[in-house]
Amino acid sequence: MLPAYVTHAVPGRTRIKIPAKRGNGLFFAQLESGLQKCPDIASIQVNHRAGSALITFRAEGSLASVSRYARQHKLFRLENDPPPLKSVGEILADQLAQLNRLIGAGSRGHIDLQTLFFFLFLVLGMQQVWRGQIMQPAIPLLWRAVGILKNLNKNMDR
Repeated sequence: MLPAYVTHAVPGRTRIKIPAKRGNGLFFAQLESGLQKCPDIASIQVNHRAGSALITFRAEGSLASVSRYARQHKLFRLENDPPPLKSVGEILADQLAQLNRLIGAGSRGHIDLQTLFFFLFLVLGMQQVWRGQIMQPAIPLLWRAVGILKNLNKNMDR
């Protein structure tokens, strides 16, 4: 069952997030439809882009009763602690890894992101040499290309 987390709560109203389904309009439409049948909910507003639902309770309603209802109807499971946020570096590393897999799949394993960067730096370095920019920035670009080539050779030896 999907974990959900309370992100904001005031008496009579709570916002929950379901990060695993963020951006899934169909899921949040079904969630809205399912929660509207809960007798303790006065209204519900979903935002599939944010992956959240704003729940307004009836006078007798509570978060605990809505949580029980959602669990019984297999909509979500309310967790106490939200997952830790990813750092910008972790997000970037995930995106680069995904791009690397895409490039590898598209080239049937012949090219990866590191190989592309090698050729990019090699071409940029040669362009700077052609322009007469021998000391700066041609040398750093070529140096980086050689460093990537060394890493490629190490990876191939494994």
